[in-house]
Amino acid sequence: MKNAQFYKSNWYLFLLIPLSIWFLIWGFRNEKDPLWEALDARLSKKFVTLDNAVDSIQLLHNQFQGVESADDSAAFKLVAKPFLPTMEFTKLNQYFSLFLERRSAIFSAVTGSGNTTLVDRIATLIASKPANKMIILCAPQFDLPYNRKYIGYFEGEQFVKGNLLKFWDKCRQNPTEKFVCMIDNIDKINPETFFGPEIWQRLDDPTKVKVVFGRDTITMPPNYYQLSITQTGVGQKIELTDEHIKRLGGMLRLPIHPNELILFLRDKKKEIQKDVAKKKNELAATPQYEPLKKEVLKLENQLVALNDTAHLKKFVYFFIKTNEMIEANYSYGHQIGQWSDIRKNFMPKDLDAVRDIFINHVNAYRPTKELRKKDFEAILYTANHDGSIPNSSPIWTTLGKLADMGFASELGVAGVFALISGIFGWFYLKRRKEYITEFTERIYAHMDDFENQRKGYDEIIGELNKTKRAFDALVLQQKVNYNEAAFFYGFMEDKTSS
Repeated sequence: MKNAQFYKSNWYLFLLIPLSIWFLIWGFRNEKDPLWEALDARLSKKFVTLDNAVDSIQLLHNQFQGVESADDSAAFKLVAKPFLPTMEFTKLNQYFSLFLERRSAIFSAVTGSGNTTLVDRIATLIASKPANKMIILCAPQFDLPYNRKYIGYFEGEQFVKGNLLKFWDKCRQNPTEKFVCMIDNIDKINPETFFGPEIWQRLDDPTKVKVVFGRDTITMPPNYYQLSITQTGVGQKIELTDEHIKRLGGMLRLPIHPNELILFLRDKKKEIQKDVAKKKNELAATPQYEPLKKEVLKLENQLVALNDTAHLKKFVYFFIKTNEMIEANYSYGHQIGQWSDIRKNFMPKDLDAVRDIFINHVNAYRPTKELRKKDFEAILYTANHDGSIPNSSPIWTTLGKLADMGFASELGVAGVFALISGIFGWFYLKRRKEYITEFTERIYAHMDDFENQRKGYDEIIGELNKTKRAFDALVLQQKVNYNEAAFFYGFMEDKTSS
């Protein structure tokens, strides 16, 4: 009877205890990184690569050249020389189209991004034949020799044209054809010295400035295209200013493409499968040849790693998150691209080597704060704990914010009150984070529609303005703070300006 009365009068305890347990489990459970959860789909996604887009490449070429080719794979054969890049067709199509809007541009990317390869393929499609393409490879301290070689020089009163001016003459002699010049590593020389003061001034204002060398008036032909290549930021030998960028057609910055790392791993798997089959056939003829046995074993171990989806997920995640961390703590220019030697270190035992490549690369630029092994701890924790972000649980997040605000000494005395306040604060922060995520995804969606030509320029501009007005309303209602608003506006400007 007493037990029944106790249960009846204290019934709330039976509800409170499981709720408390649930609250503690929920409160200390770390969040999962959205990138980690999205990588499964990304690793299994079927990408449209160049070898699967033969007809699309030909159509792209024919539309630009205004011709029909008897060989439906002629343009693909051009792109495949001297080798077929591991690249999505959408990337080639996007930057080809962006460049044609300008006719002259600087392509900028970090080390190992495949920038030169992409630009070379764009130049090849423009020229259509080798004779219509000029390549200038720049090296430090050759500014004046390059000016003499490519622009020209005076012998007495007689002006001797350089290779670039002769190339321009060839353009004018063949007005129905397209010609292109690719200037690689233009940041290693001073562009003003290369072109010379007269042509450099004309590049700034071609309608007003007239250049005459000897008896010849120098002009840039209308069927001439120019692509310049530079390394982003800290890797530049000569810092390109706004004046350089304006005269050379503007900047097209290539981001790192993790999809190309995934494509490389797939191609590597196919390559090793063929090698294993070939080596095993050789081994069948010489079963006692120990070096061949070791080679087969090494290839089989590599194949095991490339078949291990969980490991590949960890490898790709580490690559992406490390570059994000480096950009946040240093700059975009300190990152390493997907075509670097990092991609060759795909074995599980090589992850430390990948980390060391990043460390050595960043520290080679002599930053104020060196990159160290401990800076990778959070990334490795997440990769080793199924995407769990360390110290991201509601309780830990709240305590961390309170400590940052200067309440660390009071937490021991008023822990309960701080915890309750923190929980409500966490809900508020989470909602603001959802706003930022929602609106950044809208921007990505708008740009994806534009890049894939699902919507026109005017329609996209209208939708971007509509999205901005909706975000402005959140700012006025104080549903996002000043820092978050500044981040979003900066993000929007960055994504829509390239």
